[in-house]
Amino acid sequence: MQKHPITLAILACFGSLALSSPTQAAPLDELRAEIQAQKARLEKLEELLQATAATAATATRKAEQATQAVAAAPAKGKGLAMSDGFSIYGIIDAGIEIGDYGQGNKTRVQSGLGSASRLGFKGERNFGDDLAAYFQLEAGVSIDNGQNTGHSSNVSNPGAGSASSASVNTTGVAIFSRNTFLGLRSEKFGDLRFGRDYAPIYSITSPSDPFTIGGATAFRLWSSAAASRFDNAVFYATPKLAGFQGKVAYSAGMENNSRADVGVTGGTPGNSSSGPENEGKGVSASLTYGKGPLFLGAGYLSFQRTGTVTAPATENINRTSYNFAATYDLGLAKLYGHYLRGKDTQDGALANTSLDRAVWWLGLAVPMAGRHTLRGVYGHLDDRLSSNRDSDHIGLGYEFALDKQTDLYAYYAQVTNQNGGQNSLCAGGTCQGYDKDSGLPANFTPKSLMLGARYRF
Repeated sequence: MQKHPITLAILACFGSLALSSPTQAAPLDELRAEIQAQKARLEKLEELLQATAATAATATRKAEQATQAVAAAPAKGKGLAMSDGFSIYGIIDAGIEIGDYGQGNKTRVQSGLGSASRLGFKGERNFGDDLAAYFQLEAGVSIDNGQNTGHSSNVSNPGAGSASSASVNTTGVAIFSRNTFLGLRSEKFGDLRFGRDYAPIYSITSPSDPFTIGGATAFRLWSSAAASRFDNAVFYATPKLAGFQGKVAYSAGMENNSRADVGVTGGTPGNSSSGPENEGKGVSASLTYGKGPLFLGAGYLSFQRTGTVTAPATENINRTSYNFAATYDLGLAKLYGHYLRGKDTQDGALANTSLDRAVWWLGLAVPMAGRHTLRGVYGHLDDRLSSNRDSDHIGLGYEFALDKQTDLYAYYAQVTNQNGGQNSLCAGGTCQGYDKDSGLPANFTPKSLMLGARYRF
């Protein structure tokens, strides 16, 4: 052991005394014993000093490392502090469309060609014992001009300024035009939510579309015979059991202060500009099975639409639809199929059917080399009325993933109309293709080439 300087000095002092008096043997023996005892104490003291010094050095080193870590860390701003369970999300999608809708080729800067652009807020709070409360507010955003985008439902489109609630302070202009709801969730008892959300019939439509209701989707043919959202509604979804899940929704409709049973035009006395009493009231349900590569679904929809009531009809339009959906993932490719049948009927002196059509599509998606995806869909609208205005839809797409959140895309779509038909295409997730009310001629084949980019966050 290395001797401490204090130890050496003491030993030298006592050693010199021991050697100077050889005649005093007994006292010297006692002195030597005392020296040994002191030496042992000093050695223990020296060991304690060394341990203390080592501990102090370790503490100093850790303090220096912590200081360096703090200095290297980026400075935190004083912005919004996200609470647990709260998140902001969205899709920013924009590009260029080159389209022909019967009035010559038009080039437009468009938002939401691949997917509808959106900004959303989500929150969830867990209470233990298998119970959580949550909310969602999702706004449609038009990237090309900064405005909000309208997304129709079972009632008059709130994006157009028509009030869809009985609340006296409702402006009729939808800020969160996509989905807005509050819910309670339990793994044991299911999911219950209130507000505006997708109707169950639509919840099996988007998963069975190779373009997920965007890009070159055939969704516009589908939407002509169904409805995608419910306003003023309550939604319930069962827990999943062996791959099965059921959903049901009920909408109270417009909830206006009217006693009229039918629409404004040709209806009975007492009508108001707010439309019939039961506009939008209806139900929707679905049953799905998903396990492994297979997904199957069936849906139903029935609600009252607003519209012109002309003899022999005496009641407002009632829309009834049902659909079937299927997908299968082969690994090298994913296959998609969908079938929808929809009718608009009005009771009266004679039954009046103003719409009766079947819509179906088949599609596929082929991922390649991890970053490339090819998509395709062929759809057909079979008009069951005597007019027989059938339509055929073709959609093709290519996507290149820059990373998991960002991709570039190119889509092409066209719709071929027959016997005076005026069906159109979506031009992306917001269905911005021009239709018969905005210059599309009869029997014309609208075409659209969409080039853009999509960023998810």
